Amino acid sequence: MSRSKLLIINGPGLSDLSVHNEIAYDGLSLSSIEQKCIETSERFDLDVDFRQNDNVSELLSALIIDINNFDAFIINPAGSSKSSSIDYEAFSKALNKITNQSKPVVEVRIENIFKQDDTKPLNASDRGVGLICGLGDQGYILAIQSINQKILSNRWIFT
Repeated sequence: MSRSKLLIINGPGLSDLSVHNEIAYDGLSLSSIEQKCIETSERFDLDVDFRQNDNVSELLSALIIDINNFDAFIINPAGSSKSSSIDYEAFSKALNKITNQSKPVVEVRIENIFKQDDTKPLNASDRGVGLICGLGDQGYILAIQSINQKILSNRWIFT
């Protein structure tokens, strides 16, 4: 049996979390998050591809191109300072393409987006997009655990 493939994508504002540490990130770095994701994925026998891109168009293009190459997706669309630049409609279309194939998707936000007036979760069909926010890097770990559970049970826990 081949290993399931997980794509983790991170959008604008996440390449350098140090500029936000005083606000919400508590000393985190994207490389430390990546390492934790790799270690967690290994425990669940998942192949993981961890990416970051500050260009939303390139990020969305890569996501659309890779829909058929991965079994599950974790998406952090933006760091808190760039949240207003998220193209919610474009992300929603991409997420709908993924969920139409019954592939699990979890949106992860390091910060609690409900404490910010101008930030909201990505808008997608209500068929399988989970949301974890406000838990720092632990949100990624919980998302990987949830995706692993889905893959094992073939039943998305958020539907």
